[in-house]
Amino acid sequence: MDTDEKDLFRTSLEQVTAGAGSDAWPDAVAEFGWHELLDEDAETAVSILSDLQGRLLPHASFVDDVALAATGRSEWQREPNAPVTRIVFPPLGSARVGSIVEDSATPGSDRCTVAVSGIVSLDPRATASLLVPARLGEDLVVVQTPLDEQNLTREPAGIEPESGWTRVTGTVEGTVLSTGGEAADLWRHIRAAANRALSYELNAIGREMLTATVDHVTSRKQFGRELGSFQAVKHALADTRVWQECADLAADATWESSAVEAPILAKSLSGRFFRSAAENCQQLLGGMGFTWEHSFHRYLRRGLILEQLLGTSAGLRTELGAGVKSGDMPVLASL
Repeated sequence: MDTDEKDLFRTSLEQVTAGAGSDAWPDAVAEFGWHELLDEDAETAVSILSDLQGRLLPHASFVDDVALAATGRSEWQREPNAPVTRIVFPPLGSARVGSIVEDSATPGSDRCTVAVSGIVSLDPRATASLLVPARLGEDLVVVQTPLDEQNLTREPAGIEPESGWTRVTGTVEGTVLSTGGEAADLWRHIRAAANRALSYELNAIGREMLTATVDHVTSRKQFGRELGSFQAVKHALADTRVWQECADLAADATWESSAVEAPILAKSLSGRFFRSAAENCQQLLGGMGFTWEHSFHRYLRRGLILEQLLGTSAGLRTELGAGVKSGDMPVLASL
């Protein structure tokens, strides 16, 4: 797509999703043809929809759609009006798979028992199955299980129940889909695509927080001067703006490298931008930022979930640092 076509696509998709309301995004996005674009031009599809998710805060997530499409497995692709496969991501705050295979498959059988522990995105679409990355000793196994309402406990994750992100725990039987190196490669593809999508969404959330704060400090006065004219205010906003630029560039750079470290870096910087916006914008908005009527809390609550999903910004920096120290860090982008 050229620039004009992307702008038209963005405008049209924004009109469709904004008009659908927070609870009807899955149907609206599917009917618009976004999944077809995801197959043809993933960069445009992911960057635009993830940005809109961060701005409009629907009660649904398309991180699963993006991550499963990146695997290239046709059986997990989204079909109109069909039940969907959902990924069980690690518990909030961790990049380490939390589910554990308790009873490995017996010889000649691909069935196993898995103790599920993680977070999954639920929305009005029917659930066909759960895709559960799980640990079997030091190895990784990918297991497919039903969404067993009797044996799986579900509760809202984080401080925004409306987000759809749900904590799931319990023990269920499932089918082993892949093991060993194949499972590790599959999880790397899923994690990389999810981190990339989350980066764009977090950047949009931080940008909305920053924009609202700039509007606030330029429209209100103290001691006869605009709030934004004070040096402390300028420095706080400038610091957040620097992190925004870093995060935006890192998200776009993930398309230039096939290394899984690129999306990890982007997610880490997006989380750092969000944390900077949360801290500085909350302070500069003053009492208004603490009110339920102001939009700030909506972005803060959603961001606090996404920043922890697949690892916090601090945890991801530690992971990247370990790669640098060991000498395994690849060149992520041409400078």
